[in-house]
Amino acid sequence: MNKVLQILLWVITVAGIVVLLGFVKKAREEQTFTKPIVKIDYETENRFVNEEDVLSQILGVEDTGKLKLNKFDVLTLEEKLSSNSSIKDVQVYKTIDGNLKIDVKQRRPIVRVFSKNNSYYIDEHGNLMLWTNKYTSRLLVVSGEVNEPFNKRYQFNYSELHDTLQSKTMLDDVYKIAKYIDESEFWKAQIEQIHVNKVYDMELVPKVGNHKIVFGGIDNLESKFEKLMIFYKKGLSKTGWNEYSEINLKYKNQVVCTKMYN
Repeated sequence: MNKVLQILLWVITVAGIVVLLGFVKKAREEQTFTKPIVKIDYETENRFVNEEDVLSQILGVEDTGKLKLNKFDVLTLEEKLSSNSSIKDVQVYKTIDGNLKIDVKQRRPIVRVFSKNNSYYIDEHGNLMLWTNKYTSRLLVVSGEVNEPFNKRYQFNYSELHDTLQSKTMLDDVYKIAKYIDESEFWKAQIEQIHVNKVYDMELVPKVGNHKIVFGGIDNLESKFEKLMIFYKKGLSKTGWNEYSEINLKYKNQVVCTKMYN
C-alpha cells in the first residue's frame, strides 16, 4: 500500500511540474517588451553596422509600442541578420524577464577595393563587405585593374575557393597581400595603397617617400617583403626616402631601383 501511495505521489508531483512549466512557458511567451536589446562587438573603431541597422532588418513599421515575445522566432531573426555583409556572427535569444536580446559581432575589414564596377571591403577572412556611406574606415586601399563586382563574389571567401586557375582571380591575390600587410605592424603603418596596373602587376604606394614599389604578383610574397625590408634598412636609411622614383621587387634575389630625376 505504501509503495502504491509513493508511486501515486510521484505521478502527481511530475504532473504538477509539467503543468506548472506549461503555465510558465505560456506566461513567458505572452510577455511584452518595447524594443529588442542590441549589443554590438566592433573589435575595432570601425562602425559599419549600428543598432538602427539591426532593428530595421527585423522590425516592421507596425512593430511599435508593446511587442509580444511569441511573435519573434530567434532562428528566423538570426537568418535575416546573417545576410548583412557587415555582420560576422549574431546570436538572438529570449530572456526569462521577457526581453529579446541580440548580440552582434561585426566583421573586421582590412582593405577597401575600388573596382571599375563598385566599391567594397574585404575582411580579415576574405569575406566581402558592402561599402557604406555611414562610416569611412581608414584602411589599405586597392585600385586599378580589379574588375570583379561585389555581387559575383560576396558569398565566398578566399579559403572556400577551389585551388584552380578558373576560380582564383586578382581579388584573391589582393586579399593575400592585404592580409600579409595587415598582420605586420610595420607594413600596416607603411603601405597605404595597392595599385594593379595594366599588366596586372601590383604596385605598392608607401606613406613615406615619393617612390612606388613594383611588387608584381604574389609569388614569393614573403621573400619580396624581406628584400624590401633589407633595402629600407640598408639602402634608403643612407640615401634618403626620396632618392628613388621606383623600387622593383619582381626580379629574383635583387632589388632594381630607378633614381628620382627633377
